[in-house]
Amino acid sequence: MIIINSIGKNIEKMLLHYEKNQHLTLQASLISNSSVVYRLQDYCLKVYASRAKLDGEMESEALRSLQSHPYAPKLYAYSPGEYTLTEWIEAFNLKQYRETYGHIPPNLIYDMFTTELQQIHAGYWDWDVIRYENLLWTETGDVKRTDFWLCEPVKSRRESLYNQVIRRINNIYNGDRTEIEAMAQYFYRHQLTSSQIEQAFSDFRSQRPRLAIAQ
Repeated sequence: MIIINSIGKNIEKMLLHYEKNQHLTLQASLISNSSVVYRLQDYCLKVYASRAKLDGEMESEALRSLQSHPYAPKLYAYSPGEYTLTEWIEAFNLKQYRETYGHIPPNLIYDMFTTELQQIHAGYWDWDVIRYENLLWTETGDVKRTDFWLCEPVKSRRESLYNQVIRRINNIYNGDRTEIEAMAQYFYRHQLTSSQIEQAFSDFRSQRPRLAIAQ
């Protein structure tokens, strides 16, 4: 076990017990093919399936690298490829947020680009197909993310990937129809209405400081 931030003795004891016995007597909050998530008071324990150990190693390293960024959950402890222990975050994906509050997150596009830039700056990037799929928004509209298992190290591509995002940002500010249409299609796939999409672009263009300059 690698402890990053202090945890309760009872939690530490439970994790040590799991490392020894590979068994937990807890009610799962979420089960997927790659992991099982448990809520432990204010903690989130993610235990990786045996076939997802490499993904778990990548996720723990990405989480550790992103700790200075506010959208990443606080990392308390981990065992590479076995589990991660982070803070529990109450938040919604884009569809859930709209259904719950009746409107889109207040800084939707700004949040999407900001998290992407921060992640690249920290040395990781996402596959295009899931670039924004893991973003969540809290009740107050703050952007968060809880899954990092598909992050890959950028290695020597950091500057190139970073500049690609900056170009996309500037294209939207400058009204590039191809760039705007590509993002609009993403929103349509997530069932946003035309008026909500227009609102998202309007909010993004009016926000100050402009994102590319702020970065």
